[in-house]
Amino acid sequence: MGNLTFLFPSLAPSVPAVQVLSSLPTQTSEVHVLPALVSSTIFLLVFLAISFHFLHETSAALLGATATLLISYIWGTFDPKMQLLSFEEAMLFVDWNVIFLIMGMMIFVAILAETNIFRWAALKLYRASKGSVWRMLISLLILTAITSALLNDVTVILLLVPLSIQIALAMDIHPFLFVIPEVLISNIGGAATLIGNPPSTIVGSHIGVGFLNYMFHMGPIAALCILALLVVIRIQYRKDLDKAKGEIQPSLLERLESESTLRNLATLRKALVILFFTFLLFSIADIFSNLPPGVVALSGAALLIAWVRPEMHSMLREVDWTTLLFFIGLFIVVGAMDATGAIAWLASRIAVFAGESADLAAMLTIWISGLASAIVANIPFTVAALPVADFLTQTIPAATDSGIVYWALILGADLGGNATYLGSAPNIVAVGLLAQAGYRLSFGRFVRDGVPVTIVTLLLASLYLILRY
Repeated sequence: MGNLTFLFPSLAPSVPAVQVLSSLPTQTSEVHVLPALVSSTIFLLVFLAISFHFLHETSAALLGATATLLISYIWGTFDPKMQLLSFEEAMLFVDWNVIFLIMGMMIFVAILAETNIFRWAALKLYRASKGSVWRMLISLLILTAITSALLNDVTVILLLVPLSIQIALAMDIHPFLFVIPEVLISNIGGAATLIGNPPSTIVGSHIGVGFLNYMFHMGPIAALCILALLVVIRIQYRKDLDKAKGEIQPSLLERLESESTLRNLATLRKALVILFFTFLLFSIADIFSNLPPGVVALSGAALLIAWVRPEMHSMLREVDWTTLLFFIGLFIVVGAMDATGAIAWLASRIAVFAGESADLAAMLTIWISGLASAIVANIPFTVAALPVADFLTQTIPAATDSGIVYWALILGADLGGNATYLGSAPNIVAVGLLAQAGYRLSFGRFVRDGVPVTIVTLLLASLYLILRY
C-alpha cells in the first residue's frame, strides 16, 4: 500500500500533530474535571435506570436531558464552568437527521401496515422456508446484512423487524429468535460500506475515502464477521432451534391465510411507488450536495401522506413517539459528556499508551472503541475519538502508511454497538418495535445474546487488522 496521504488526500496534515494532541482535554485539575464528572454521572444514572428497569428508557433519557439543562442554567448561573450544555448546544447535539429518518420510515411502515402486506409476506416466506426455522432465520439474516450495507441500517430495521415479528408469530416461535440476530447482523453488515453505519460514514468522510476503496478495506472483514455471527447464533439458539417445529396447524394456517389477504391495493401501489423512488434517492443522495437521509425519508413520507391521504390520527398513533423522544434525550445526555470533554478524555488515553506501535495503537483503538460503543452511543464517541486517530496516524509511520487506526476505530464503534441495545440506533429502534408488538426486550437479555457476538467479532477484526496491515 502507498502512503495514506496518497490514498486519502484529506489526511495531508494542515495542523501540526503536537497541536492536535494538545487540543485534547487532558487536564486533571478539579476545575476541569467537575463538569465532565457531573455529565458522566448523569449518563451513568440514566444507564443504570434503563439497565435495571427503574424507569422506562424514555423517562430515564428525558430526565437525564432535563437534569443536564437545569444544572447548566441554574448551577451554571453561579459557576460558569458548570454550564454543561446550553439549550442551543443541546439542539445541535441531537442528530435530527436520525430523528427525521426514523420518523419518515415509521410513517411508511404505518401506511404499509394498513395494506396487510406484512402478514401477507410472512405467509409467503413461511411457505418458501417449508417450515424450517433455521432456513427462515438464515434467509432473514442474509437479507438484513445485504440491505444494511446498501441502505441506512435504521431504515432496514424499521422495514424488516415488523415483518420478522409476523413471521415468528406465524411459525409459533418467540420473535426474539429472529429479531435479536437481525439487529446484530445489521450493525455488522453496515460496516461493509461507507453508507451502512454512522461511524463508517463519519470516519470515511473524514479521511476522504471513496465508496469502492472503503469496501476494499472493510468488505472482507464484514463478510467474515457475518459468518462468525451465524456460527455463534447457531450455538446460542441451538435449543430453541431444535425444539422449534415451525409448523402451523391446518386450522391456524387456514385462518392465517384468510387474515393475510392484501387490502387497500390502491394504497399499496402508491406506497410501493413512493418507497421505490425514496430508496433510489437514498442511493444517489451524494449527487445532490450530500442530501441527508433524513430529508429523503421525510420527503418520501410527506409525498405519501399527500397522495394516500390516510386518516391522520390513526396513522400518527402508529408512529413510535416514545422511541423518538428517547433518542432526543439520549443525544442530549451524551452531548453533555462530549461537550465537557469526558468522551474525548477517554479517547486521549489511547495516545498515552500507544507509543510508537501501530499494532498496539490499533488494538487499543478497536477495543476501547468497542467497549465505549457498548455503553455510549457510537456516533459522538466516533467524533470525539477522531482527533486521537489523527494524531496516532500522523505520528506513527506504520499507521500513516496503512491507516490502521482509522479502520480500527470504524470496526470498534460498529461491532461494539452489538453488546447492549444502547450502543447503536438500530438496537434501540428494534427494542421499540418489539415493545409496540407487546414484547419487552430486557437489557439483560440483549446483553446475553449480544456480548458473545461482540467478543468473537472484535477478536476476528483484531486478527484481521494485524495480519492485513
